[in-house]
Amino acid sequence: MKSIVDYSHEFLLPVLHKGAVCVDGTLGNGHDTKFFLEQGVRKVHGYEIQEDVFNKTVEQLSSKRFIGHCKSHEFIDEIEEIVDAIIFNFGYCPGKEESITTKGNTSLLAVQKAFSLLKKKGRMALVFYPHEEGKIEAKIIMEWLFTLSGIDMIKIEMLQKDCPYFVGIEKK
Repeated sequence: MKSIVDYSHEFLLPVLHKGAVCVDGTLGNGHDTKFFLEQGVRKVHGYEIQEDVFNKTVEQLSSKRFIGHCKSHEFIDEIEEIVDAIIFNFGYCPGKEESITTKGNTSLLAVQKAFSLLKKKGRMALVFYPHEEGKIEAKIIMEWLFTLSGIDMIKIEMLQKDCPYFVGIEKK
């Protein structure tokens, strides 16, 4: 069976082309950025707050099409171009310190700013994880999303208890 991250990647595929600009709002180990680069997109911006994780991932990526930002994703509005695809995998970096997680207030700000960068027909994938901070984060972000008009939204989740889930947004 596919993972939730696989579903999020499938959702983003239709907007990925050789001229696409993408954002990985939660760089971590770089799996989403690698996915974007493998699709042949023009540029990928990646945000990571943990300097050691950032440095290791940047070293592994070694692509001229990748622009790394060692800072919180709440500064995503520093990108001065329209974006085709954005992904956030909220939570903590797998294999790293689990107490360092994304937080509801900064993640909401990042999603709001990311949405304003998204082009018409652009897509954003949000992957939420069911740890304590993740539940708060998902609630805050979902409440905001339900106030928006001009979007189509899909949710995919496994039926087991405490599994991650994915929300896909397309800007109309």
